[in-house]
Amino acid sequence: MKTKTYFVFLLGILLITSQTSKAQKFGLDYTSEFQTDFKNNYNFLNLLKLQAEVNISKHLSFQASTISTAKTNENKLIDDFQGFSNIEIENIPLALAVANFQWKINENNSIYLGVRNMNEDYFVSDVTSFYTNSSGGVFPTIGANYPIANYPVASLGLHYSYNSENIALQASIYNGTAYSDFYGKESVFSFNPKNDGIFAISQVEYKYNGSNYFLGACLHYGELDEIEDKETRASIWAYAEQKIMEDFYLIGAYSYAFHSSSPCKDFAGVGGKFNLKDWEFGVLSTYCKFQDIREWANEISIRYNIQDNLYIQPTFHFINQPNHSHAIGLLRIGVNI
Repeated sequence: MKTKTYFVFLLGILLITSQTSKAQKFGLDYTSEFQTDFKNNYNFLNLLKLQAEVNISKHLSFQASTISTAKTNENKLIDDFQGFSNIEIENIPLALAVANFQWKINENNSIYLGVRNMNEDYFVSDVTSFYTNSSGGVFPTIGANYPIANYPVASLGLHYSYNSENIALQASIYNGTAYSDFYGKESVFSFNPKNDGIFAISQVEYKYNGSNYFLGACLHYGELDEIEDKETRASIWAYAEQKIMEDFYLIGAYSYAFHSSSPCKDFAGVGGKFNLKDWEFGVLSTYCKFQDIREWANEISIRYNIQDNLYIQPTFHFINQPNHSHAIGLLRIGVNI
């Protein structure tokens, strides 16, 4: 039996089991998005994410997650660098985001071993996950610079997390190149530092009176393309979510890539988010430098939570590039079961 067929069969068994036992968990996230550039060009995207967790023992569990995507237009509406939609990718029938074992050492410490997507752990606060701009998540000084386990691809690795009342610490080491295939030379299960390089990332978070402050760094050893030799490249970042009053946050972020050949050298972002009963309002303005090109991206987003597991989110993007300005409108609907 081929690896792909075997894994799909195994995942199906896990999903079925998760619905019949209190010790198991099953989740489904569906996101639908309509895009327009207000010039008779549009796109319609769909993202389905399935999740399952099987508790093997008191301290050991197995987690699995897959993504499937489909869109009507193969081409993006505009050629922006930061990505105005954080779910837009090519059509993928089935890709693996997570397939790992979790060992919960104690209340504060956990270790994960297996296939994992970096978006499961880093840049995933309630504030950052609100925005549709990709830069609201993993900063482009990281996601755009290295062929790593960033949505929609994943890679084999080891992840450690520590979480207490005021301090959270994460550290991971991944295969230096991420993939989406189930088998073959570009298998998501590959761990080949000699050919793919290695990627290490760490982040510390300080929590105080509802505010959150992040500081992190990453190292990538490997090739960025076939022309360059294997080298070590580093990026750092700092990010803050400052609570001003109940349900109102101001945010600020900065990241820098040290290596001269890095496609994205600088990134900065400021914004705010406000909640009012079932409504959420957010504004985000980000800047990045790709080689000699500077791009400003501005987002205004409103989300209405119809129910706890259903929302609708209209969003407007205003993107400025040298000699070009773009306006993009999104209408996103999300369901969580």
